[in-house]
Amino acid sequence: MDIFNRLHYRSLLGERVVAGDQCLAHHYFSDHRDIALGFATNGFAPFKKRKQTMWILLVFNYNLPPDQHFQQDNILCVGIIPGPKKPWDADLFIYPLVQELLKLAVSVSAYDALSHSIFTLHTYLITAFGDIPAVSMLMNMKGHNGASPCQICKIKGIGIPDLQNRMLYVPLSRHGHPQATDVIEYRPEELPLRSHNRFMAQAKTVESAPTETQQEELAKASGIKGVLLLSDLGSLRFPQSFPYDFMHLIWENLIPNLVLFWSGRYKGMDNGQPYVLEPHIWQVVGAMSTEATKTIPSSFGVSIPDPAKDCSYFTSLTWSVWSLFIAPTMLQDRFPEARYYKHFCSLVRILNLCLQFEISKKDINEIESGIRSWVVDYERCIPPFRFRNIKG
Repeated sequence: MDIFNRLHYRSLLGERVVAGDQCLAHHYFSDHRDIALGFATNGFAPFKKRKQTMWILLVFNYNLPPDQHFQQDNILCVGIIPGPKKPWDADLFIYPLVQELLKLAVSVSAYDALSHSIFTLHTYLITAFGDIPAVSMLMNMKGHNGASPCQICKIKGIGIPDLQNRMLYVPLSRHGHPQATDVIEYRPEELPLRSHNRFMAQAKTVESAPTETQQEELAKASGIKGVLLLSDLGSLRFPQSFPYDFMHLIWENLIPNLVLFWSGRYKGMDNGQPYVLEPHIWQVVGAMSTEATKTIPSSFGVSIPDPAKDCSYFTSLTWSVWSLFIAPTMLQDRFPEARYYKHFCSLVRILNLCLQFEISKKDINEIESGIRSWVVDYERCIPPFRFRNIKG
């Protein structure tokens, strides 16, 4: 689906432009030459064997054809935040970019080569994305380790029973959990979604709290640490303009974690679980996965390392090739119970629908219902923490 089919873009049409505290006379995208931009950031390690990170700032031009949006030659690198760690306050580094975007929203003079004339150009930032830590940084939120971790909804995290550290978990079902007092179960089709107006109101409430202690308490409850600089751009909506990044969500998170489950290496919590493959079976799956890529044309993807030996060499590309093209065959009849294989295959079907070049409304409905069912089945099939066994 193209960015211009999204509800957010369509909701801007006909609205007057807001830049900072100014409400301007012109409307969003009232001229066919107006430009829509996307913004992305992410941390990367410039050295292979070191943990230091830097953060790159990228801008994308959505007015280009969809198949050219993210081509390397068309990406604008507007800055790099130096390391060695994640920036404490990203607003300090993106301030020059926001000032430029405010000027572009108000107007700049440009030359139209087709009509050989000067015209008034407007440019609007309509999306910002990255992995979850990056988006949390841009939205000035606590992030995925907070008590209110989701940027889209207000679901609450709960502590892991009998675990000494303070890690939080965010299941739909909290039946049997000692901390489940307010909500016993969240329905995936009726999650308490955040809204732009409520988000901004909570951000202002946190920022206006008289003491740091009160600010921290309010931030912990809402997941929002204060007003963010990007809110000066009226073309952005919180959280609608900050979608989850598919690559990080699926290929860098979900699939690697499933492999850890199946190989019995997920944080030491898989002992005796029925979804764990026997070591010798997992070794066969890994070896056959590597051999299979030798007969697959390179145009279909890259060679696959052995997932049974060392997954550190896997990238999002290798994870996608393995999970979509190889794993469905290699994992057939391998699990102690067939339901785990069926559960994985249902995920592969959803992912293939998401990766189509064209997605119809029927496909969207199927994707939404499929994801909901898969998540509910996930908690039944692969529950990392079995709350129903908790006593007291």
